[in-house]
Amino acid sequence: MRHLPIKRVLSLGAGILLGLWVLGVLIHMQGESQASLHSEARNRAQALVAYAARDMKRWIKEDKNSELERLAQDLAAEPEILDATLYDARGIPLAQSDAAVPLDSLLPIGDNNKSVPEQGKGRIQFVQEILDGEQTIGYLRITLEEQKLLADKDTRLKVVQEKQRLMLLVALLAGLLISYGVRRNYMRVRKHKKKSPPQTPSP
Repeated sequence: MRHLPIKRVLSLGAGILLGLWVLGVLIHMQGESQASLHSEARNRAQALVAYAARDMKRWIKEDKNSELERLAQDLAAEPEILDATLYDARGIPLAQSDAAVPLDSLLPIGDNNKSVPEQGKGRIQFVQEILDGEQTIGYLRITLEEQKLLADKDTRLKVVQEKQRLMLLVALLAGLLISYGVRRNYMRVRKHKKKSPPQTPSP
């Protein structure tokens, strides 16, 4: 078995390193895209909670339970929110949306605190403290349907990622074919030179 020339070894090594670098950049970009989607969902939820907290503060101070009930129902009507619960300063529920899910069914608390319950998967809890000056007068909690909110965008992102992987594969194959064609042409020229008879000098 003939040893590969040093130039070919270096070229092959450089090609492998370049391919690995491109693959690493692609994986990093995909990870950042996923993180950006989750960040967008959380920002949306925080904006909803912060907006609703202002109304909740007003209704608590005016002691209007009917408006608190309406606020909870309005929040739960948002497609990305599963349920909403409003608490007083002691953590006692004042109002909650229809079909509100208990916390122990969403979070790993109580007896089963080692894993997230089935109903809690793909869902995130957001809690907003309601302040009147420096005094806490209540809390607002919503359950964000993060998985549902990101479903369409995640599907589009996966399609883009598949196209990126396909483009990388095509680029690598194209590089291999070009390298093979250049090497074959080089070997043909070299073989032709060996077969050509040496020219005798003219007298």
